[in-house]
Amino acid sequence: MLTVILLDCALEIVPSEISSFKDIQKQAGRKGKKPNEILLDQTYHGRAMTKLDKSDRRGRPDIIFHSLVTLLETPLCKEGLLRVYLHLQDKRVVEINPEVRLPRNYDRFVGLMEQLLIEKRVPVEGEPLLEITRRTLTDLLSKLKEEHSGTTTILAIEGGKRTGVQDFRDLLPDDASVPVVVGIGAFPHGDLSEDIKQLFDLHLELDREVMMAWHVCAEVLWIYSERIDVIRRRYS
Repeated sequence: MLTVILLDCALEIVPSEISSFKDIQKQAGRKGKKPNEILLDQTYHGRAMTKLDKSDRRGRPDIIFHSLVTLLETPLCKEGLLRVYLHLQDKRVVEINPEVRLPRNYDRFVGLMEQLLIEKRVPVEGEPLLEITRRTLTDLLSKLKEEHSGTTTILAIEGGKRTGVQDFRDLLPDDASVPVVVGIGAFPHGDLSEDIKQLFDLHLELDREVMMAWHVCAEVLWIYSERIDVIRRRYS
């Protein structure tokens, strides 16, 4: 089982301190929503965002969109061997039901994330496909480790141990029943806090250049899938 946690996701509703800016008011009006009901997005709100703390790490929902599209509806996910969580910058954790079918259209994805952040779950009634939990990242990792004593936690991070494809493959268990947890940053600039770094056992650098989050997701996904032989078994 592979668990991917997208860390410090640049995903949030427009904060109140910039909700009065004209650009934000206009965009909200076009969508028929209030400013505090739309996603913060550097593409539309870049000028207003200069007033925010740590603005260079925020307002990039497209990173989460591309990463989730890369991860979900893959052979690994269809086999029930993939779990995905979002860790938001406000420290909340989003649990994603493996059965979810995310919109392939970006605008529809944005609407879904707006609903999630406002209502705390999607759909509002019935079994949730997306839900903001009461867990912290520490709680989540503790729970995952409690499920299996052999769980390995890996952080893909610049400055970690330089690890090529073959070395990374060899670090992974070939038994799908042994859990692996991989944390991947999902924000545009900056670094993860030391508190987050300390939660992971191994810190690995998978390329000599910084890769976008969805590229890291793809590399981890397919190396793990090959390691546990999931594609061949689907044809057996």
